[in-house]
Amino acid sequence: MADTLILDSPAKVNLRLEILGKREDGYHEIRTIFQKISLCDTLHFSLIRKRGIYISTDNPSLPAGEKNLAYRAAEMLFDRSDYKGGISIEIQKRIPLGAGLGGGSSNAATTLKALNLLLKTGLSRKELMEIGLQIGADVPFFLMKGAAIGTGIGENLEKVEIPHLWFLLINPKFEVSTRWAYQNFVLTKKRFHYNIHKLLESPSKISRILRNDLEEVVATAYPQINKMKEVLSSVGAEGVLMTGSGPTVFGVFPNGKRALEAFRKMKNEAKREGWIVLKTQSITD
Repeated sequence: MADTLILDSPAKVNLRLEILGKREDGYHEIRTIFQKISLCDTLHFSLIRKRGIYISTDNPSLPAGEKNLAYRAAEMLFDRSDYKGGISIEIQKRIPLGAGLGGGSSNAATTLKALNLLLKTGLSRKELMEIGLQIGADVPFFLMKGAAIGTGIGENLEKVEIPHLWFLLINPKFEVSTRWAYQNFVLTKKRFHYNIHKLLESPSKISRILRNDLEEVVATAYPQINKMKEVLSSVGAEGVLMTGSGPTVFGVFPNGKRALEAFRKMKNEAKREGWIVLKTQSITD
């Protein structure tokens, strides 16, 4: 049995997030387009003799106990294994916390994949996705490859092909609660009908379908959202949007050269504002 493993844990952006209604279980019915990006945390897994789950991280704001989604994922895999020892998980954080980028869900999915290999539990991807859904609605997406349209609470996933995209992300260094954003969202009957698959063929077409129903809620409380969007538009982004429940905003670029030029143009303003700016791209893994 191998006793160590190192895996990258990617972030995601939502190219579209529609809220369709509220369910009887309290969750919201959504339709979203998930895209993994090259911004990643790195997780180091080591089997140890001492029973237990031990998480260490270079980000002091990240909980290391039961509130950490990787911890919960490890617990669930231990419950399905005869393994009598423990696991040490070191998380090198690059994905900002509470940022709408799915870092916690991705860490949980990566932990499920890693322990499935290390403990030789032999669970299928479908089984891992079912376990992941018990941890969080976005976890199943991180267990599949590429981009996907998510419906239900995001757990019903349809794989889609999306052209290679480049992104600039701006994070304003504060967190937004997903629960707060959904609680403050007011459902309307306004709907836009597109053949989404036909509009996923090029960066310019994708920019036409960018939409996030939570953006108005968050931007009302945090005016920085609109300012970040304006800056990205001013440096040539083909489309701009807040991802997830925010507060991270992204701009879409057709190639790395345009993204780099835009990054250089806005670097000084971002520094003055105290924002984090990250250049990243879509990935298919």
